[in-house]
Amino acid sequence: MAETPPTEFNVPLSGTAVWGGPEAIGEMPFDTVPAASALDVDGDDPRVALRRTLGMFATGVTIITTRRGGQVHGMTANAFMSVSLEPPLVLISVDRRTKMCGLLHEGCCYGVSVLAETQSALSDRFAGRPGSEDAPEPRFEVIAGTPLVDGALARFVARVQRSYWGGDHSLFLGRVEYARTGEGAPLLFHGGRYERLGPADHAA
Repeated sequence: MAETPPTEFNVPLSGTAVWGGPEAIGEMPFDTVPAASALDVDGDDPRVALRRTLGMFATGVTIITTRRGGQVHGMTANAFMSVSLEPPLVLISVDRRTKMCGLLHEGCCYGVSVLAETQSALSDRFAGRPGSEDAPEPRFEVIAGTPLVDGALARFVARVQRSYWGGDHSLFLGRVEYARTGEGAPLLFHGGRYERLGPADHAA
């Protein structure tokens, strides 16, 4: 049975709704695709085993956003990292099956809102998880034409400098044009569930 594509969350900023993006935006040719090789992991299903193993790396949770035609397009993602301070660069990894991947291309901007520990319901809503429709309506502040989530722990606007092939994902390297921090503690994701910061144990 075909795997269900990830769900995204679209929010109108005005009365105008845009339900689809132009075809092939964000695509780029690649010279060589690496040949498939055997994966040495535990379990009968390598993809499940790899996902479980990767899930042991604790991350923050972000909402990636962009805007087209008065419509906010957003999705939950934990594949976000800093790359460079000079120049200021960040990187996001986006599933190639999503609408978001088709909307991003070199020269456009995307927003990254790092969620606070009180915003797990918002994360669920942008991920399209069952029951998340009852979560509070998200609110945005538009900075440089890019929507950012109100109340987030940190917020960035980045302009895409390069896009790269990443297997079933595309990687978007962005030059940071705006960065601000908020108050609170981060929402964490580990082992397939949300976590919160706790006191560290220090050896005597």
